[in-house]
Amino acid sequence: MRGTMETAKHPLLVYISHFQMGDYIAFAWLILLFFLFIFLAILLAKKRPGLAIIIVLLDLALLFGAPFFIKYYLDRSLRSHQLTLNHVQQLLFSQTLILQGSLANTSPKPFAWCRVSFMVVPKKEGELSRFLATLKPLHQTSISIQTPLSSTEVVPFETVIEPFRLDEETMEVVTKAECY
Repeated sequence: MRGTMETAKHPLLVYISHFQMGDYIAFAWLILLFFLFIFLAILLAKKRPGLAIIIVLLDLALLFGAPFFIKYYLDRSLRSHQLTLNHVQQLLFSQTLILQGSLANTSPKPFAWCRVSFMVVPKKEGELSRFLATLKPLHQTSISIQTPLSSTEVVPFETVIEPFRLDEETMEVVTKAECY
């Protein structure tokens, strides 16, 4: 259980430690909206208690659901990047998988740090099945790119996964990157 908590906590701590002004503004708006809706529910509690309860429930859903949307939106707009996996090579006589690719900064701001994650998952049809496969990958590793990456700059990367043998008929490599 402790390992699972540490695994779940690490991406959140990395995200919070790399907050930028856009993140602070978005979360300040979220907190402001939360208290505004709570105040509205308090005002309506005497006259329309059913509506007040619905507002509180929707407000709690907003409080817990909006951070995921905020991160998704800010990653797409302020921290956009293009990740390309150019070459996947399984060495014939060893349990070694070589992955080569490039990471391009397509955002207007420079990146100070990026983490590129590689997951080997079973091949699945359908978007939902592919997403569910990434939740429990067969193998996972990541690399950190700590060289500053200015806007429109491209940096190559390479990683080796061993011991691992990729069966290209039943498995695929999924990549994702987080840049701050």
